Amino acid sequence: MKRGALPASMVLRTPARWSARALLASAGLCLLLGSRVVAFSREPGRGAGTDGVAEEESLAALDSGSADGVSGAIHGRNWLFRHQETLPGQETLRWWHGVEAAFTYDALAMGALNNHMEEAGMSGEAALSLRWQINADDAPRPLALAVRVRSRDTLGGGLAPSELRGETGALWGYADGFNDSGVEIPELYFQQRFFDDRLMVRYGQMSIDDLLDDHTMRSAKKSFLNQAFSSSPAVGLPGAGLGVVTRWTSPRGWDLTLAASNVESTNLEDETSWRFDADALFEAVQLGYRFKGLQGLPARLQLLGWNADPLPRFAVDTGRGASLTAEQKWSGGWNSYVRYAWSDGGAATASSLFAAGINRAAGNDGQDRLGIAAATGESSAESGHRQHTVEVYYRWQAGRVQITPDFQLNFGDGIGGAGDWVALAGLRAGFAF
Repeated sequence: MKRGALPASMVLRTPARWSARALLASAGLCLLLGSRVVAFSREPGRGAGTDGVAEEESLAALDSGSADGVSGAIHGRNWLFRHQETLPGQETLRWWHGVEAAFTYDALAMGALNNHMEEAGMSGEAALSLRWQINADDAPRPLALAVRVRSRDTLGGGLAPSELRGETGALWGYADGFNDSGVEIPELYFQQRFFDDRLMVRYGQMSIDDLLDDHTMRSAKKSFLNQAFSSSPAVGLPGAGLGVVTRWTSPRGWDLTLAASNVESTNLEDETSWRFDADALFEAVQLGYRFKGLQGLPARLQLLGWNADPLPRFAVDTGRGASLTAEQKWSGGWNSYVRYAWSDGGAATASSLFAAGINRAAGNDGQDRLGIAAATGESSAESGHRQHTVEVYYRWQAGRVQITPDFQLNFGDGIGGAGDWVALAGLRAGFAF
């Protein structure tokens, strides 16, 4: 079925009907209970041994990239173990000769319904992230090799959550990843640092958006599921491919990132093909600035400019554009971000996108998260064709396991058939080891 197309028959399938309704009821109940936890949490954002620094915030401070990448997975595992006092001090988890590893498993069940249709899908991802520090961390030019192997498969023999996008005519996906792509190696790259870690160079097979157009809430495994927040529908970012990224970080808070990658797929499709004959290129330059914002709390501004060659195999045209992101931390465990992105051409599925989100540390130990976000975007293929989304989630941290009920309301032109709206509920579970 083509992207954005609706099924020829709208006959309800009994398993999908019951799955969608059960997920909506379950997610609604979990969100209600989560709101009570937020209301009665005593000191949001403060956990034992962390001084209230969340996993996502500490990752951003290290400039380690996306929470779903190699560095993010390893850092998140280490943060979780230290938070639960299973690691003394700042000790790192290394197996042998400087090798660090993290195994993660994440699963998502999602249901979609409106007055005319009901669908459901389940998918799981097992991923192994490895990082080998080839020379010492304090060497003049520390060099590391990073590898990530993953297996994505549908559960229950039905649809994957990523396929609900095509079933309902959405411009972007309701979940980033969570497809049925099987075994892949999306990342296999070297990373080296120079000039007292001020200059970072990364080259090899990689997901180039690991360091581009990022923000602390961009993670479909830990934060918002919808691609309006967990990806970049108005930026023509490629999927995993051969590339090089350099980032210069100034002691005054500035950072400059230059990136180039061959185009083998789109980031919304999120596939890895290892095609060495691809001649389409993606180029980007990004400028960021960290500073003390409102209330004297940390803030960041980020501006991305990009250009992409056409990719005929996916019927993707050439394109260019820009994305501006602002983040602000607030007292009481709150964080916020606002983004406006614009694109020209067909490289991105949306010609414009405005998104804003907030989250709050919750629970007595500050490890839970409540998040609310909204976005609106216009199709790059059909002028004036606009869709909107609202998402709410609550993430429970139970030891090494995270359980997240999620609710979305998507509406606008051409979505959900004649109803022009679709409601979705999801239950996500994940653990790290």
